[in-house]
Amino acid sequence: MLRFAYLLFIPGMLLSCSSPPAYEAYQEVGPKGWHQDTAAVFQVEIQDTTRPYVVTFHLRTNQAYPYANLYLFRSINSDEGREYSDTANVQLADKYGRWLGEGMGDLRTFHRPFRGQPLRFSQPGSYTFRFTHAMRRPYLPGVKAVGLTLKQYDGGQTKEK
Repeated sequence: MLRFAYLLFIPGMLLSCSSPPAYEAYQEVGPKGWHQDTAAVFQVEIQDTTRPYVVTFHLRTNQAYPYANLYLFRSINSDEGREYSDTANVQLADKYGRWLGEGMGDLRTFHRPFRGQPLRFSQPGSYTFRFTHAMRRPYLPGVKAVGLTLKQYDGGQTKEK
């Protein structure tokens, strides 16, 4: 029995000692859902440009979200201007309609990489990440929040700052 307690204690200690990411924030969405003219904007200060960052987009929905995917306009701007811009198709359910996010009950949170590889910032400063949905409906019901996380990448592992 004591061995079993140690098996639970040690991983718990390791997980609780991790430091927070370099940046993490969520923006709540209004009661009607996410409007196509309402951008989720995240202002991120980058100081360390020696290593790349793993950038993750988050979407929190409830059962009222009607689609298996989300088309998303996304961009990164710096003081120098636009650094990156594209449109992404974010898969939220598999081909059988099973949600790919995590959560219990009514809420699901989806975590998707911003790109296939970590991002490297060319110079320190302020960067603005902007997300707007590109779906055909003006309001996306069931969307509760949109989020962004940045963690330093260190050769195969993320280094939480």
